[in-house]
Amino acid sequence: EADRIYSETQSRFETALTRGRCGLWDWDLARGRMFWSRSMFELVGLEPRDTLLGYGDVSRLIHPDDGDLMALVESLFASDETTVDRMFRMRHEQGGYIWLRIRCELVDASTAAPHLIGIAVDVTEQMRLVERSKTADIRLRDAIETISEAFVLWDADNRLVMCNSKYQELHGI
Repeated sequence: EADRIYSETQSRFETALTRGRCGLWDWDLARGRMFWSRSMFELVGLEPRDTLLGYGDVSRLIHPDDGDLMALVESLFASDETTVDRMFRMRHEQGGYIWLRIRCELVDASTAAPHLIGIAVDVTEQMRLVERSKTADIRLRDAIETISEAFVLWDADNRLVMCNSKYQELHGI
């Protein structure tokens, strides 16, 4: 009965993580091994497995421009901080990268077996929306700048939102 209850609870837990596009992980810093939930493997397109991952296995998945996990841990110990909230890209098995936001906590930092335990959330869609918004903003600014007359846009509270250089020249701004 206990095994059945545990299995059902574990299944519900994994379902919730999967639906939330989240993954759980536990990094044993002393041994350099990481536990990933099934949903974490699924986030990066890997086949879930019960074995622990080595530090090298995980660090190879992180985008080279987004830093190093070991440097992150060293900065935690150097600053006496215990929590991390950071975004980085991780290579997906099907190619390309996904954006992950990790939130974790350093546990048992003063012992011989410290762990970094946390959750990773797939924020790829949010990052794409940010990029699209930036692109749309650049296009709008370019379009306003090409208007041959002075152009200004005010908000409902009569605050300047944007204007072109012709308006700035006309009013000495």
